[in-house]
Amino acid sequence: MRRAATVLTAISMTALALVSAEAATLRVGLQDDPDALDPAVSGTYAGRFVFAALCDKLVDISPDLKIVPQLAEAWEWAPDGKSITFALRKNVTFHDGTAFDAAAVKFNIERMKTMPDSKRKAELAPIASVEALATDKVRFNLSEPFVPLLANLSDRAGMMVSPKAAGEKVGEFAAAPVCAGPYQFVERKSRDLIRVKKYPGYWNAGQIGYDEVVYHYVPDSTVRLSRVRAGDLDLAERVAPTDLKIVREDANLALHSGQGLAVAHLMFNVGAGAKADTPLGKNATLRQAFELAIDRNVINRVAFNGEFLADNQMIPPSSPFYDRAHKIPARDVAKAKAMIAAAGMTRVPVELQYENTAGDTRVAQIMQSMAGEAGFDVKLLPMESATAIERYMNGNFEAYIGNWSGRADPDPTLIAFFSCAGSQNVNKYCNRDLDVILTEARGEADEAKRKALYVKATDIYLTALSSIPLYHPNWFFAARKSVGGIVMVPDGLLRLTGVKPAN
Repeated sequence: MRRAATVLTAISMTALALVSAEAATLRVGLQDDPDALDPAVSGTYAGRFVFAALCDKLVDISPDLKIVPQLAEAWEWAPDGKSITFALRKNVTFHDGTAFDAAAVKFNIERMKTMPDSKRKAELAPIASVEALATDKVRFNLSEPFVPLLANLSDRAGMMVSPKAAGEKVGEFAAAPVCAGPYQFVERKSRDLIRVKKYPGYWNAGQIGYDEVVYHYVPDSTVRLSRVRAGDLDLAERVAPTDLKIVREDANLALHSGQGLAVAHLMFNVGAGAKADTPLGKNATLRQAFELAIDRNVINRVAFNGEFLADNQMIPPSSPFYDRAHKIPARDVAKAKAMIAAAGMTRVPVELQYENTAGDTRVAQIMQSMAGEAGFDVKLLPMESATAIERYMNGNFEAYIGNWSGRADPDPTLIAFFSCAGSQNVNKYCNRDLDVILTEARGEADEAKRKALYVKATDIYLTALSSIPLYHPNWFFAARKSVGGIVMVPDGLLRLTGVKPAN
Protein backbone atom coordinates (compact mmCIF):
# COMPACT_ATOMS: atom_id res chain seq x y z
CA MET A 1 0.00 0.00 0.00
CA ARG A 2 2.85 2.33 0.86
CA ARG A 3 4.42 1.76 -2.57
CA ALA A 4 1.08 2.37 -4.31
CA ALA A 5 0.66 5.60 -2.34
CA THR A 6 4.17 6.65 -3.33
CA VAL A 7 3.44 5.96 -7.00
CA LEU A 8 0.17 7.89 -6.79
CA THR A 9 1.95 10.79 -5.11
CA ALA A 10 4.60 10.84 -7.84
CA ILE A 11 1.89 10.79 -10.52
CA SER A 12 0.06 13.63 -8.79
CA MET A 13 3.20 15.71 -8.52
CA THR A 14 3.96 15.11 -12.20
CA ALA A 15 0.43 16.14 -13.12
CA LEU A 16 0.74 19.28 -11.02
CA ALA A 17 4.04 20.11 -12.69
CA LEU A 18 2.46 19.71 -16.12
CA VAL A 19 -0.47 21.92 -15.16
CA SER A 20 1.97 24.50 -13.78
CA ALA A 21 4.02 24.42 -16.98
CA GLU A 22 0.90 24.79 -19.11
CA ALA A 23 -0.56 27.58 -17.00
CA ALA A 24 2.37 29.89 -17.65
CA THR A 25 1.97 33.50 -16.53
CA LEU A 26 3.90 36.44 -17.97
CA ARG A 27 4.38 39.22 -15.41
CA VAL A 28 5.05 42.63 -16.93
CA GLY A 29 6.08 45.82 -15.14
CA LEU A 30 4.54 49.04 -16.51
CA GLN A 31 5.81 52.54 -15.78
CA ASP A 32 2.34 54.09 -15.92
CA ASP A 33 -1.13 53.03 -14.87
CA PRO A 34 -3.21 52.86 -18.09
CA ASP A 35 -6.16 55.17 -18.51
CA ALA A 36 -9.57 53.98 -19.76
CA LEU A 37 -9.41 50.53 -21.40
CA ASP A 38 -11.59 51.58 -24.31
CA PRO A 39 -9.70 52.29 -27.55
CA ALA A 40 -12.19 55.01 -28.44
CA VAL A 41 -11.29 57.17 -25.44
CA SER A 42 -7.81 56.00 -24.41
CA GLY A 43 -5.02 58.57 -24.57
CA THR A 44 -1.92 56.97 -23.02
CA TYR A 45 1.02 54.83 -24.11
CA ALA A 46 0.40 52.46 -21.18
CA GLY A 47 -3.12 51.91 -22.44
CA ARG A 48 -1.80 51.05 -25.91
CA PHE A 49 0.67 48.63 -24.30
CA VAL A 50 -2.17 46.66 -22.70
CA PHE A 51 -4.38 46.92 -25.80
CA ALA A 52 -1.68 45.00 -27.70
CA ALA A 53 -2.86 41.95 -25.73
CA LEU A 54 -6.59 42.70 -25.71
CA CYS A 55 -7.57 44.32 -28.98
CA ASP A 56 -6.52 43.32 -32.48
CA LYS A 57 -6.63 46.02 -35.15
CA LEU A 58 -7.59 45.99 -38.81
CA VAL A 59 -3.89 46.35 -39.68
CA ASP A 60 -0.60 46.50 -37.80
CA ILE A 61 2.93 47.76 -38.40
CA SER A 62 6.04 45.62 -38.81
CA PRO A 63 9.48 46.25 -37.29
CA ASP A 64 10.42 48.08 -40.52
CA LEU A 65 7.24 50.23 -40.32
CA LYS A 66 5.38 48.49 -43.14
CA ILE A 67 1.61 48.16 -42.89
CA VAL A 68 0.77 44.47 -42.45
CA PRO A 69 -2.51 42.51 -42.14
CA GLN A 70 -4.19 41.71 -38.85
CA LEU A 71 -8.00 41.52 -38.80
CA ALA A 72 -8.02 42.70 -42.41
CA GLU A 73 -6.20 40.27 -44.71
CA ALA A 74 -6.01 42.60 -47.71
CA TRP A 75 -7.14 46.04 -48.89
CA GLU A 76 -7.45 48.02 -52.10
CA TRP A 77 -7.60 51.76 -52.68
CA ALA A 78 -9.89 53.23 -55.32
CA PRO A 79 -7.98 54.97 -58.16
CA ASP A 80 -9.15 58.40 -56.94
CA GLY A 81 -8.02 57.65 -53.35
CA LYS A 82 -11.51 58.35 -52.01
CA SER A 83 -12.41 54.85 -50.89
CA ILE A 84 -10.69 51.74 -49.60
CA THR A 85 -12.08 48.20 -49.49
CA PHE A 86 -10.95 45.65 -46.89
CA ALA A 87 -11.13 41.87 -47.14
CA LEU A 88 -11.63 40.69 -43.57
CA ARG A 89 -10.21 37.64 -41.85
CA LYS A 90 -12.81 34.88 -41.60
CA ASN A 91 -13.85 32.87 -38.54
CA VAL A 92 -12.80 35.55 -36.04
CA THR A 93 -14.79 36.06 -32.85
CA PHE A 94 -14.80 38.60 -30.07
CA HIS A 95 -14.15 37.49 -26.51
CA ASP A 96 -17.90 37.20 -25.87
CA GLY A 97 -18.17 34.70 -28.73
CA THR A 98 -19.92 37.07 -31.15
CA ALA A 99 -18.70 37.25 -34.74
CA PHE A 100 -16.22 39.78 -36.10
CA ASP A 101 -17.48 40.79 -39.54
CA ALA A 102 -18.13 43.78 -41.80
CA ALA A 103 -21.08 44.88 -39.69
CA ALA A 104 -18.83 44.95 -36.62
CA VAL A 105 -16.28 47.10 -38.46
CA LYS A 106 -19.02 49.52 -39.49
CA PHE A 107 -20.22 49.69 -35.87
CA ASN A 108 -16.73 50.38 -34.55
CA ILE A 109 -15.84 53.14 -36.98
CA GLU A 110 -19.19 54.87 -36.48
CA ARG A 111 -18.86 54.50 -32.69
CA MET A 112 -15.43 56.14 -32.65
CA LYS A 113 -16.63 58.95 -34.94
CA THR A 114 -19.74 59.76 -32.90
CA MET A 115 -19.04 59.03 -29.22
CA PRO A 116 -19.03 62.39 -27.39
CA ASP A 117 -15.74 61.66 -25.61
CA SER A 118 -14.03 59.77 -28.44
CA LYS A 119 -10.40 60.73 -29.05
CA ARG A 120 -10.39 59.05 -32.46
CA LYS A 121 -12.58 61.56 -34.29
CA ALA A 122 -9.74 63.47 -35.94
CA GLU A 123 -7.98 60.24 -36.97
CA LEU A 124 -11.13 59.03 -38.74
CA ALA A 125 -12.62 62.38 -39.79
CA PRO A 126 -12.30 61.86 -43.59
CA ILE A 127 -14.38 58.66 -43.44
CA ALA A 128 -17.78 59.79 -44.71
CA SER A 129 -19.47 56.40 -44.54
CA VAL A 130 -18.82 52.69 -44.06
CA GLU A 131 -20.50 50.03 -46.20
CA ALA A 132 -20.72 46.33 -45.33
CA LEU A 133 -20.46 44.85 -48.83
CA ALA A 134 -20.46 41.24 -47.61
CA THR A 135 -19.85 39.42 -44.35
CA ASP A 136 -16.10 39.59 -44.97
CA LYS A 137 -15.85 42.76 -47.07
CA VAL A 138 -16.20 46.38 -46.01
CA ARG A 139 -15.63 49.68 -47.78
CA PHE A 140 -14.73 53.05 -46.28
CA ASN A 141 -15.92 55.99 -48.35
CA LEU A 142 -13.85 59.13 -47.80
CA SER A 143 -14.79 62.75 -48.17
CA GLU A 144 -11.29 63.40 -49.52
CA PRO A 145 -8.12 61.39 -50.15
CA PHE A 146 -6.51 60.50 -46.82
CA VAL A 147 -3.06 58.89 -47.14
CA PRO A 148 -2.44 58.32 -43.38
CA LEU A 149 -5.61 56.23 -42.94
CA LEU A 150 -3.87 52.85 -42.81
CA ALA A 151 -1.29 54.16 -40.33
CA ASN A 152 -4.13 55.42 -38.13
CA LEU A 153 -5.90 52.07 -38.35
CA SER A 154 -2.72 50.36 -37.12
CA ASP A 155 -3.38 51.97 -33.75
CA ARG A 156 -6.44 52.53 -31.55
CA ALA A 157 -8.59 53.83 -34.42
CA GLY A 158 -8.37 50.37 -35.98
CA MET A 159 -9.03 48.36 -32.81
CA MET A 160 -12.24 46.38 -32.93
CA VAL A 161 -14.51 45.94 -29.91
CA SER A 162 -17.59 43.74 -29.57
CA PRO A 163 -20.69 45.65 -30.75
CA LYS A 164 -22.80 43.59 -28.35
CA ALA A 165 -20.66 44.40 -25.32
CA ALA A 166 -20.23 48.06 -26.26
CA GLY A 167 -23.96 48.41 -26.78
CA GLU A 168 -24.84 46.78 -23.48
CA LYS A 169 -22.17 48.54 -21.42
CA VAL A 170 -22.52 52.14 -22.56
CA GLY A 171 -20.40 54.22 -20.19
CA GLU A 172 -19.01 51.09 -18.51
CA PHE A 173 -17.24 49.31 -21.36
CA ALA A 174 -13.76 50.50 -20.30
CA ALA A 175 -14.16 48.71 -16.97
CA ALA A 176 -14.43 45.31 -18.71
CA PRO A 177 -13.43 45.63 -22.37
CA VAL A 178 -14.37 42.95 -24.91
CA CYS A 179 -12.20 42.85 -28.02
CA ALA A 180 -10.82 40.32 -30.52
CA GLY A 181 -7.19 40.05 -29.41
CA PRO A 182 -5.17 37.08 -28.11
CA TYR A 183 -6.08 37.75 -24.46
CA GLN A 184 -9.39 38.57 -22.78
CA PHE A 185 -9.90 40.85 -19.82
CA VAL A 186 -10.12 39.27 -16.34
CA GLU A 187 -9.70 42.01 -13.74
CA ARG A 188 -8.23 45.39 -12.94
CA LYS A 189 -7.10 46.68 -9.56
CA SER A 190 -6.65 50.42 -9.76
CA ARG A 191 -3.04 51.55 -9.51
CA ASP A 192 -1.98 47.94 -9.02
CA LEU A 193 -2.52 45.42 -11.81
CA ILE A 194 -4.44 44.35 -14.91
CA ARG A 195 -4.92 40.62 -15.51
CA VAL A 196 -5.79 39.04 -18.87
CA LYS A 197 -6.08 35.38 -19.89
CA LYS A 198 -5.56 33.62 -23.20
CA TYR A 199 -8.66 33.57 -25.38
CA PRO A 200 -9.04 30.00 -26.67
CA GLY A 201 -11.05 31.14 -29.68
CA TYR A 202 -8.36 33.50 -30.94
CA TRP A 203 -7.73 33.14 -34.67
CA ASN A 204 -3.96 32.75 -34.11
CA ALA A 205 -4.06 30.97 -30.75
CA GLY A 206 -1.28 28.57 -31.70
CA GLN A 207 1.22 31.43 -31.64
CA ILE A 208 0.24 32.64 -28.16
CA GLY A 209 2.60 31.12 -25.62
CA TYR A 210 1.34 32.28 -22.20
CA ASP A 211 -1.97 31.39 -20.60
CA GLU A 212 -2.09 34.59 -18.60
CA VAL A 213 -0.46 38.02 -18.58
CA VAL A 214 -0.46 40.28 -15.54
CA TYR A 215 0.52 43.92 -15.98
CA HIS A 216 1.83 45.42 -12.74
CA TYR A 217 1.98 49.18 -12.18
CA VAL A 218 5.54 49.92 -10.99
CA PRO A 219 6.30 53.62 -11.64
CA ASP A 220 9.95 53.65 -10.59
CA SER A 221 12.18 52.27 -13.37
CA THR A 222 14.88 51.10 -10.96
CA VAL A 223 12.31 49.24 -8.86
CA ARG A 224 10.86 47.64 -12.00
CA LEU A 225 14.29 46.38 -12.97
CA SER A 226 15.02 45.16 -9.43
CA ARG A 227 11.83 43.13 -9.48
CA VAL A 228 12.82 41.53 -12.78
CA ARG A 229 16.26 40.68 -11.38
CA ALA A 230 14.64 39.15 -8.31
CA GLY A 231 12.31 37.05 -10.46
CA ASP A 232 9.19 38.85 -9.19
CA LEU A 233 8.54 40.15 -12.73
CA ASP A 234 9.40 38.57 -16.08
CA LEU A 235 9.71 41.79 -18.07
CA ALA A 236 10.04 45.52 -17.45
CA GLU A 237 9.33 48.10 -20.12
CA ARG A 238 11.20 51.43 -20.41
CA VAL A 239 14.32 50.54 -18.49
CA ALA A 240 16.25 53.71 -17.64
CA PRO A 241 19.37 54.20 -19.79
CA THR A 242 21.35 54.69 -16.58
CA ASP A 243 20.46 51.08 -15.62
CA LEU A 244 21.41 49.42 -18.92
CA LYS A 245 24.83 48.40 -17.65
CA ILE A 246 23.15 46.38 -14.90
CA VAL A 247 20.99 44.55 -17.44
CA ARG A 248 23.90 43.82 -19.75
CA GLU A 249 25.94 42.34 -16.92
CA ASP A 250 23.19 40.15 -15.43
CA ALA A 251 23.46 36.61 -16.81
CA ASN A 252 19.79 35.96 -16.06
CA LEU A 253 18.51 38.89 -18.10
CA ALA A 254 18.24 39.83 -21.76
CA LEU A 255 18.15 43.42 -23.01
CA HIS A 256 15.68 44.06 -25.83
CA SER A 257 16.20 47.42 -27.52
CA GLY A 258 15.18 49.27 -30.63
CA GLN A 259 14.82 52.68 -32.20
CA GLY A 260 11.51 54.32 -31.58
CA LEU A 261 9.03 56.81 -32.98
CA ALA A 262 8.59 58.63 -29.68
CA VAL A 263 9.50 62.20 -28.89
CA ALA A 264 9.93 64.16 -25.67
CA HIS A 265 9.16 67.85 -25.99
CA LEU A 266 8.74 70.92 -23.86
CA MET A 267 5.26 72.32 -24.41
CA PHE A 268 4.33 75.93 -23.66
CA ASN A 269 0.77 76.98 -22.95
CA VAL A 270 0.12 79.63 -25.59
CA GLY A 271 -3.65 79.99 -25.42
CA ALA A 272 -5.38 77.91 -22.75
CA GLY A 273 -6.65 80.37 -20.16
CA ALA A 274 -4.73 82.06 -17.36
CA LYS A 275 -1.77 79.67 -17.61
CA ALA A 276 -1.04 81.08 -21.07
CA ASP A 277 -0.81 84.65 -19.77
CA THR A 278 2.94 84.41 -19.22
CA PRO A 279 5.98 85.86 -21.00
CA LEU A 280 6.77 82.54 -22.68
CA GLY A 281 3.11 81.90 -23.46
CA LYS A 282 2.74 85.20 -25.29
CA ASN A 283 6.13 85.70 -26.93
CA ALA A 284 7.60 83.30 -29.52
CA THR A 285 10.92 85.17 -29.37
CA LEU A 286 11.30 84.27 -25.71
CA ARG A 287 10.54 80.64 -26.54
CA GLN A 288 13.28 80.79 -29.17
CA ALA A 289 15.61 82.24 -26.53
CA PHE A 290 14.76 79.35 -24.22
CA GLU A 291 15.72 76.89 -26.97
CA LEU A 292 19.09 78.66 -27.39
CA ALA A 293 19.66 78.46 -23.64
CA ILE A 294 19.59 74.65 -23.56
CA ASP A 295 21.84 72.01 -25.07
CA ARG A 296 19.99 68.88 -26.19
CA ASN A 297 23.20 66.85 -26.46
CA VAL A 298 24.07 67.64 -22.84
CA ILE A 299 20.56 66.60 -21.78
CA ASN A 300 20.96 63.29 -23.59
CA ARG A 301 24.47 62.68 -22.25
CA VAL A 302 23.78 63.60 -18.62
CA ALA A 303 20.21 62.32 -18.23
CA PHE A 304 20.36 59.26 -20.45
CA ASN A 305 24.03 58.26 -20.76
CA GLY A 306 23.87 59.26 -24.43
CA GLU A 307 21.52 56.32 -25.19
CA PHE A 308 18.75 58.47 -26.70
CA LEU A 309 18.78 60.65 -29.82
CA ALA A 310 18.98 64.42 -29.26
CA ASP A 311 16.85 66.17 -31.88
CA ASN A 312 14.79 69.28 -32.59
CA GLN A 313 11.90 67.74 -34.56
CA MET A 314 8.72 65.90 -33.64
CA ILE A 315 9.33 63.29 -36.36
CA PRO A 316 12.33 60.96 -35.85
CA PRO A 317 15.18 60.76 -38.40
CA SER A 318 14.06 57.22 -39.30
CA SER A 319 11.00 58.70 -41.03
CA PRO A 320 11.25 59.44 -44.77
CA PHE A 321 9.53 62.75 -43.98
CA TYR A 322 12.22 63.97 -41.58
CA ASP A 323 13.63 67.38 -42.59
CA ARG A 324 17.42 67.17 -42.46
CA ALA A 325 17.79 70.83 -43.40
CA HIS A 326 16.58 71.93 -39.96
CA LYS A 327 19.63 71.24 -37.81
CA ILE A 328 19.69 71.42 -34.03
CA PRO A 329 20.64 74.99 -33.11
CA ALA A 330 23.81 75.21 -31.04
CA ARG A 331 23.50 76.53 -27.51
CA ASP A 332 24.08 80.29 -27.46
CA VAL A 333 23.61 81.83 -24.01
CA ALA A 334 24.76 85.30 -25.12
CA LYS A 335 22.19 85.40 -27.93
CA ALA A 336 19.47 84.14 -25.59
CA LYS A 337 20.28 86.94 -23.13
CA ALA A 338 20.14 89.49 -25.93
CA MET A 339 16.70 88.24 -27.03
CA ILE A 340 15.44 88.49 -23.45
CA ALA A 341 16.78 92.06 -23.22
CA ALA A 342 15.14 92.96 -26.55
CA ALA A 343 11.82 91.82 -25.06
CA GLY A 344 12.37 94.35 -22.24
CA MET A 345 13.15 91.80 -19.54
CA THR A 346 16.15 90.70 -17.49
CA ARG A 347 14.70 87.58 -15.82
CA VAL A 348 11.87 85.47 -17.25
CA PRO A 349 9.76 83.37 -14.86
CA VAL A 350 8.44 79.99 -15.96
CA GLU A 351 6.76 77.17 -14.05
CA LEU A 352 7.81 73.78 -15.44
CA GLN A 353 5.45 70.89 -14.74
CA TYR A 354 6.31 67.24 -15.36
CA GLU A 355 5.66 63.67 -14.28
CA ASN A 356 7.77 62.77 -11.27
CA THR A 357 9.72 60.03 -13.05
CA ALA A 358 13.49 59.66 -12.91
CA GLY A 359 13.99 60.63 -16.56
CA ASP A 360 11.73 63.68 -16.63
CA THR A 361 13.11 64.85 -13.29
CA ARG A 362 16.69 64.77 -14.59
CA VAL A 363 15.68 66.58 -17.79
CA ALA A 364 13.81 69.26 -15.83
CA GLN A 365 16.74 69.86 -13.48
CA ILE A 366 19.24 70.11 -16.34
CA MET A 367 17.04 72.57 -18.22
CA GLN A 368 16.51 74.60 -15.06
CA SER A 369 20.26 74.97 -14.64
CA MET A 370 21.07 75.76 -18.28
CA ALA A 371 18.15 78.14 -18.84
CA GLY A 372 18.94 79.89 -15.58
CA GLU A 373 22.32 80.95 -16.98
CA ALA A 374 20.51 82.83 -19.76
CA GLY A 375 17.98 84.56 -17.55
CA PHE A 376 15.08 82.12 -17.12
CA ASP A 377 13.89 81.50 -13.57
CA VAL A 378 12.54 77.98 -13.88
CA LYS A 379 10.36 76.77 -11.02
CA LEU A 380 10.08 72.98 -11.00
CA LEU A 381 6.67 71.43 -10.37
CA PRO A 382 6.93 67.60 -10.26
CA MET A 383 3.67 65.68 -10.00
CA GLU A 384 2.46 62.11 -9.66
CA SER A 385 1.81 60.79 -13.18
CA ALA A 386 -2.00 60.58 -13.11
CA THR A 387 -2.29 64.12 -11.70
CA ALA A 388 0.23 65.51 -14.17
CA ILE A 389 -1.56 63.93 -17.13
CA GLU A 390 -4.95 65.18 -15.94
CA ARG A 391 -3.63 68.74 -15.65
CA TYR A 392 -1.93 68.39 -19.03
CA MET A 393 -5.11 67.24 -20.77
CA ASN A 394 -6.96 70.22 -19.25
CA GLY A 395 -4.30 72.72 -20.37
CA ASN A 396 -3.52 73.48 -16.74
CA PHE A 397 0.21 74.24 -17.07
CA GLU A 398 2.64 76.96 -18.13
CA ALA A 399 5.29 74.60 -19.46
CA TYR A 400 5.13 70.81 -19.54
CA ILE A 401 7.51 68.00 -20.47
CA GLY A 402 5.40 65.90 -22.80
CA ASN A 403 6.20 62.35 -23.87
CA TRP A 404 4.56 61.16 -27.10
CA SER A 405 5.00 57.56 -28.21
CA GLY A 406 4.89 58.49 -31.90
CA ARG A 407 3.23 56.96 -34.93
CA ALA A 408 4.36 55.28 -38.15
CA ASP A 409 3.11 58.22 -40.23
CA PRO A 410 3.87 61.89 -39.43
CA ASP A 411 0.23 62.95 -39.76
CA PRO A 412 -1.10 61.66 -36.41
CA THR A 413 1.71 63.41 -34.54
CA LEU A 414 1.66 66.75 -36.35
CA ILE A 415 -2.12 66.95 -36.58
CA ALA A 416 -2.51 65.98 -32.92
CA PHE A 417 -0.19 68.69 -31.58
CA PHE A 418 -0.25 71.47 -34.17
CA SER A 419 -3.61 71.55 -35.92
CA CYS A 420 -6.00 73.99 -34.31
CA ALA A 421 -8.39 71.18 -33.33
CA GLY A 422 -5.74 68.50 -32.63
CA SER A 423 -6.53 65.93 -29.94
CA GLN A 424 -3.24 66.71 -28.11
CA ASN A 425 -3.29 70.44 -28.78
CA VAL A 426 -3.91 71.15 -25.12
CA ASN A 427 -1.66 74.23 -25.18
CA LYS A 428 -4.01 75.75 -27.81
CA TYR A 429 -1.50 76.63 -30.52
CA CYS A 430 -3.34 77.58 -33.73
CA ASN A 431 -1.90 78.61 -37.08
CA ARG A 432 -4.39 78.50 -39.95
CA ASP A 433 -1.63 78.42 -42.59
CA LEU A 434 -0.16 75.35 -40.90
CA ASP A 435 -3.61 73.75 -40.80
CA VAL A 436 -3.90 74.17 -44.57
CA ILE A 437 -0.48 72.56 -45.14
CA LEU A 438 -1.18 69.61 -42.84
CA THR A 439 -4.56 69.04 -44.46
CA GLU A 440 -3.02 69.12 -47.94
CA ALA A 441 -0.33 66.65 -46.86
CA ARG A 442 -3.03 64.23 -45.73
CA GLY A 443 -4.32 63.93 -49.28
CA GLU A 444 -1.01 63.91 -51.17
CA ALA A 445 -0.15 60.42 -52.42
CA ASP A 446 3.12 61.47 -54.08
CA GLU A 447 5.81 60.98 -51.40
CA ALA A 448 8.14 63.71 -52.70
CA LYS A 449 5.36 66.29 -52.79
CA ARG A 450 4.14 65.20 -49.40
CA LYS A 451 7.63 65.55 -47.96
CA ALA A 452 7.86 69.10 -49.35
CA LEU A 453 4.67 69.97 -47.50
CA TYR A 454 6.06 68.60 -44.24
CA VAL A 455 9.22 70.66 -44.73
CA LYS A 456 6.99 73.76 -44.78
CA ALA A 457 5.15 72.52 -41.70
CA THR A 458 8.42 71.91 -39.86
CA ASP A 459 9.61 75.43 -40.61
CA ILE A 460 6.42 76.88 -39.14
CA TYR A 461 6.31 74.88 -35.91
CA LEU A 462 10.04 75.30 -35.28
CA THR A 463 9.61 79.05 -35.60
CA ALA A 464 6.55 79.30 -33.37
CA LEU A 465 8.02 76.80 -30.85
CA SER A 466 4.77 76.19 -29.00
CA SER A 467 6.67 72.96 -28.35
CA ILE A 468 10.44 72.51 -28.24
CA PRO A 469 11.32 68.93 -29.27
CA LEU A 470 14.16 67.61 -27.09
CA TYR A 471 15.01 64.02 -27.94
CA HIS A 472 13.75 60.71 -29.33
CA PRO A 473 13.89 57.88 -26.78
CA ASN A 474 15.01 54.44 -27.80
CA TRP A 475 13.07 51.52 -26.37
CA PHE A 476 14.73 49.35 -23.72
CA PHE A 477 13.02 46.29 -22.20
CA ALA A 478 14.65 43.98 -19.66
CA ALA A 479 13.36 40.42 -19.57
CA ARG A 480 14.24 37.19 -17.86
CA LYS A 481 16.05 34.88 -20.26
CA SER A 482 13.21 32.44 -19.63
CA VAL A 483 11.04 34.64 -21.88
CA GLY A 484 11.52 33.96 -25.57
CA GLY A 485 10.22 35.39 -28.83
CA ILE A 486 10.23 39.12 -28.02
CA VAL A 487 10.38 41.28 -31.15
CA MET A 488 10.90 45.02 -30.78
CA VAL A 489 8.74 47.28 -32.95
CA PRO A 490 9.33 51.06 -33.25
CA ASP A 491 6.06 51.94 -31.50
CA GLY A 492 7.42 50.32 -28.32
CA LEU A 493 4.47 47.98 -27.76
CA LEU A 494 4.90 44.39 -26.64
CA ARG A 495 3.21 42.16 -29.19
CA LEU A 496 2.54 38.77 -27.66
CA THR A 497 2.36 36.70 -30.83
CA GLY A 498 5.33 34.33 -30.65
CA VAL A 499 6.26 35.30 -27.09
CA LYS A 500 6.55 32.13 -25.03
CA PRO A 501 8.59 30.49 -22.28
CA ALA A 502 12.06 29.78 -23.65
CA ASN A 503 13.12 26.15 -23.96
